[in-house]
Amino acid sequence: MTKSLWKISFVGVGNILNAALGFLFLTALAKSLPLDDFGRYTLTTSLLVAIAKITDFGTNSLYVAKALAQNELIKDKFLSLKIILFAVTLPISYLALRFLNFSDTTIYLLFLFGLIVYTLNFALFGLFQKIEKFEYLILLNSIPAFIKGVVAVFILLGLFSLNFTQGFLVFVGSVAPSIILFFFLPKDLQYFRPDFSGLKLIFSQSFPAGISQIIAESWSAIANSIAKIAQGFSDVGIFSLADKISTIFSLVSLSIFTVLLPKNARGKRENKKYDFKETGLISAGILLLSLCAMIFARFFIPFVFGEKFLESLPLLNILIFTSALTAIHTFTENYFFVEQKTKALFHISVFKLLVFLLGSLILVPSLALTGLAYSSLIAGISAVGLTYVLMFVKK
Repeated sequence: MTKSLWKISFVGVGNILNAALGFLFLTALAKSLPLDDFGRYTLTTSLLVAIAKITDFGTNSLYVAKALAQNELIKDKFLSLKIILFAVTLPISYLALRFLNFSDTTIYLLFLFGLIVYTLNFALFGLFQKIEKFEYLILLNSIPAFIKGVVAVFILLGLFSLNFTQGFLVFVGSVAPSIILFFFLPKDLQYFRPDFSGLKLIFSQSFPAGISQIIAESWSAIANSIAKIAQGFSDVGIFSLADKISTIFSLVSLSIFTVLLPKNARGKRENKKYDFKETGLISAGILLLSLCAMIFARFFIPFVFGEKFLESLPLLNILIFTSALTAIHTFTENYFFVEQKTKALFHISVFKLLVFLLGSLILVPSLALTGLAYSSLIAGISAVGLTYVLMFVKK
């Protein structure tokens, strides 16, 4: 437990520092861009990350679990499947941008470049997670965060300003230098020979978790899209700011999941039981952290952003608690990977999405953005409840 907490803290601190630099860039854009353009920026970037996650589709976690728990050599298959998944993202990206009325050719080209660099970045994440080189996992995000942080300082000092397209360029371009970490992989992982045999089985195994992951990673993009369709880009900016602040808990869950998956996969190979006590203690800690974040955030938004985003305040407490619940059920997903019960992830995520969409359909027309936030909260409670039912009642 102590060793796990140290690793979680190490990864968590790295993720939080990276997020702080990224948030500094977001702050600079929020203060300098018109509210409509800020809404366009947050919608486009959340959409890019969501679609790029299709290239993962649960394969990273499946690769780590199989490689460590069962000593399977599936690296070439793992990377070959990512090539196929990347091809799938191309038409999806085009249709999504058209649906949301993005018609600028420059945005399409930047989006395509973003898909490429994010695909490589996510692949490196899986390889480094398998060998438990957590310092490189942090660097995969630290390099983009540092670049965005430097640009943010220049903007806040008034040295230059960015429009929506330039801001998106910085967001996408900052990821590209992280690919240099490929050369820090062990030599056996640098070699890749395409192997498309047996991918149907691997895809079928990753599919339930992949759907779960896509829903989770697309959550902000889905919520922002609903806000845009129901209200407009200005409301996307207001909602997305509260959503971004609340996503600190997604970093907490990512840090925990990153560390515990290899640990529990090795434990499975050694016939050790899953550590439910560890899961319970971490869950309680996340809920306590959410209460502290609610208090802090009430003063943070007015101080940093002024009156421009005051409408985000009523949404913040709801979204912070929602993110805490999401973090809990997200990091517990490693149990289903280790126990090879990934179908449960499919059921949990689809159920959560349906609850969210139904709630939005009922609440958004009358409560607008507040209804959208409450729909997310109700969905989060439902997901955590179903997760623990499947973990403990149906063991």
